[in-house]
Amino acid sequence: MICKGCYADKQLVKAHIIPESFFRNLRADEKTLLLISNRAGVHKKKAPIGVYDKTILCRECEDRFEHIDDYAAKVLVNNDGIEKIRRNGEVAAYRLNEVDTDLIKLFVISLLWRASISRQDFYKKVNLGPLEQKAKDLVWQGSTGNMHDFSFVFAKFDDTEKISKVILEPHSERWFGRRYYRFYIASYVLYVKVDSQSTPEIWERLIPSDNTLFLLSRGKLEDSKEYPVLVDAVKAGSKHN
Repeated sequence: MICKGCYADKQLVKAHIIPESFFRNLRADEKTLLLISNRAGVHKKKAPIGVYDKTILCRECEDRFEHIDDYAAKVLVNNDGIEKIRRNGEVAAYRLNEVDTDLIKLFVISLLWRASISRQDFYKKVNLGPLEQKAKDLVWQGSTGNMHDFSFVFAKFDDTEKISKVILEPHSERWFGRRYYRFYIASYVLYVKVDSQSTPEIWERLIPSDNTLFLLSRGKLEDSKEYPVLVDAVKAGSKHN
């Protein structure tokens, strides 16, 4: 089959979209990741090692992502140095220091590209269209582009343990007149701009700089809009088990 990375006719491998390294802690604790959709008639699925696609990449191209994937997991999943920023006694944001923010952005772009080329049903709502080639070129060149190319914002749920066991489908939405894709990764929500317009001013302030990564707080899972979706999906899935 043709690899979508090098375009050669090679044997393809199990290529992860969201890296397996983000779910290793669950496996170590003998827990299973749940994939949850808000589409009617689509029930929850168990995915011990996350979602992978056997139709997109050869071994050599899959291995290109190992370094940036492992680094992103180290920063976002294993980092104990995350600082809480409080406002009026409540957690308003988080800060991670001494971060290679270029590697984090490459991870974000590569995640977006892999989701766009995937044939997995879980990622069917992700379609970069004409931006797909640009995303691929940036990753292959090891370039992050300019500050507005695929700019992103991370947000974090405060109750990490609960949300890390599930993953919701990524989807597109509009923020401040721009098109974004939303991904759920462990306890994080990732918003990535896929729009030729500049980053909204309010989010431009969150573009990583000086090796510092700021993350917004999404508060508690039970207080979020996602929580009823999770509850309904789990109940519906239980009826079909």
